[in-house]
Amino acid sequence: MTSGFPDDYFMRPTVARLQDHLDGGTDNYGPDRDFARDLVAAAPWLPASVRVNRAHGPRVLSFFTREYSIDQVIDLGCGLPHDDNRDVPDDVRRMVYVDSDPGVEAHARMILAERHGTASLRADLEDMPALLAAGPVARLDRGRPIGVLLHDVLPWLGDETVPTVLAALRSWLPAGSVLSVTHATTDMASEAMTALTRLYEGAGIVFRPRSGQQIRDLLTSWAPLETGELRTTAAWRHPTHVHSRFDHSHAYAIIASPGGRTL
Repeated sequence: MTSGFPDDYFMRPTVARLQDHLDGGTDNYGPDRDFARDLVAAAPWLPASVRVNRAHGPRVLSFFTREYSIDQVIDLGCGLPHDDNRDVPDDVRRMVYVDSDPGVEAHARMILAERHGTASLRADLEDMPALLAAGPVARLDRGRPIGVLLHDVLPWLGDETVPTVLAALRSWLPAGSVLSVTHATTDMASEAMTALTRLYEGAGIVFRPRSGQQIRDLLTSWAPLETGELRTTAAWRHPTHVHSRFDHSHAYAIIASPGGRTL
């Protein structure tokens, strides 16, 4: 391992760099681009899905500030910087970017954390006590609500890790906090999702798209802030897009708070 990077870091695809390439970014390498060709062959809508789901983040930040007056946010699994996650609403005064990928954290430290009130942290969701105790997170004011972005993160965690992450967040977050989750689903293009899962497995990457019911089951201890059917990231707050054949998100969006009601 050199400078915090595993020895094979630049010789194998990584999720963050794959997402960057699929979204038209330049922070990626040959192994990412080669593997991305196989992914797109199995799911031609994948680049559109990445763009739709990435665009969901800024809308949620505006929702946090506008409807819940939340001005401190943790972005778990923030991914490589793009223009959309550099533009933090002025009302967000504290923003902590977290990722386990050393390349992501290096970029976040240089680019995302340059704005006053922002910080970056390299941490693994498989060790939530250490993540929540780390300085940038521990310095947030737990006397006031905190917003958490958990966007396109849970599908990349094993079935045994997801409940631990959600339970740790629910126990730690103060009253009035809001969690935003997006999650790839098998409810749409199930055959392509199966093919993607197999391709990722062959590359040594965990990918667990889940059905809408499975996603609801993961969040049964959380209180939903919106009722009714699950919305895709494309349709969230865009009612005219519901059931549109142009909805390429292939992911659900859920907003919830720590609580005891079931979804």
